[in-house]
Amino acid sequence: MAKGGSFEREVAVDLTEWLTGKKKPYVFWRMPGSGGLATIHEECVDLSGDIRAIKPIAEFLTERFNIECKTGYPRTNFWQLFKKIKHFDIKDFWEQTCRDAEKADKYPMLIFRKKGQHKVLGIRELEDLRVAFKVPELKNIPSLTVKFGDFLPPMVVYDFQDFFDLVLPNDIKEIETC
Repeated sequence: MAKGGSFEREVAVDLTEWLTGKKKPYVFWRMPGSGGLATIHEECVDLSGDIRAIKPIAEFLTERFNIECKTGYPRTNFWQLFKKIKHFDIKDFWEQTCRDAEKADKYPMLIFRKKGQHKVLGIRELEDLRVAFKVPELKNIPSLTVKFGDFLPPMVVYDFQDFFDLVLPNDIKEIETC
């Protein structure tokens, strides 16, 4: 079993628990063929991301966000942003997430975990982020805004659990789709 698939299942369970208060029955699951050839073809934009809603109750999240999950990559860290290295994995992950989100007409959401660390969640910096989520407490939890230059939107990074402890399903439902 691939490490990415296991992480995607873990994220799907966490999102199910966030929405329903229970780990089962699942309302989110990993995208069939995640990372496969079908997911990169333009005519398959409905297959964007690594997480999908498998029950109508959960569709509001995946209608708005293209959710990409990445784990592993032991040498990847945010300090790489300040080095002149050819491949900065986090930037590459964010670029893929944004590109796929744009094709699917969704907002990008990156969920990343380095081995031994907590999951973090990156979303596009929206000028009205706190207004969009109607969660003013977001300003009170640690976050990191990462700017990659003019060609990619800034990414705001939160601890995954902190974010979903504050942002409730109705907050997401109030965000207009792209």
